[in-house]
Amino acid sequence: MRTFATTASLAIAPLLLAAPAMGQAINIRDDAGGLAIPGQVITISMEASYGGSDYAVAGIATSLIINEAQGEFSNLRLVAPMDGPGTAAGVIGAGSIDGILAGQLNFPTAGIFADPANPIGFWEADFRVNDTLSGLTVLDVQTQTSRYDVYINRDSATSQSRLADLEEGSLIIAVPAPASGLALVAGLAMAGRRRR
Repeated sequence: MRTFATTASLAIAPLLLAAPAMGQAINIRDDAGGLAIPGQVITISMEASYGGSDYAVAGIATSLIINEAQGEFSNLRLVAPMDGPGTAAGVIGAGSIDGILAGQLNFPTAGIFADPANPIGFWEADFRVNDTLSGLTVLDVQTQTSRYDVYINRDSATSQSRLADLEEGSLIIAVPAPASGLALVAGLAMAGRRRR
């Protein structure tokens, strides 16, 4: 667990998020915009991107690493079409989600073509932030990938590994102390009313 000494760090925490890469990358997102309050349930999701010369993402084997003592995962799920045969949403471990296997078929002889969306979503889960956190806490979420394959063209079932060039996913979520978190949410709500 890392804590910041000043609330000024809270303002810059969202700026620490890495921009998506143009080549092979896993991006981790959260629906809280990088800022959550103790007790809040947020959705954490992952998407994969690939270089322009390839056709589509074929398969991914990865783990999501987080200090689970700061919260609790539930409702692990793969996102279609990356929930093809032989896939798994993973298993909750101590500080990680292990065994995430996502993939889709590209089998032109049977008229089955992979979705070439770039990036393509492949996994999501709910994460309940611990309601006993005190002080400003930063949750650092990372991927650890052992397989990243792409289909090289639409008319072939052949896939190739792009693991060597993969940019691993990274996400930082700032969690303020309970009192300051409520004040921050109230302040954002007031700012929204003033703009209308």
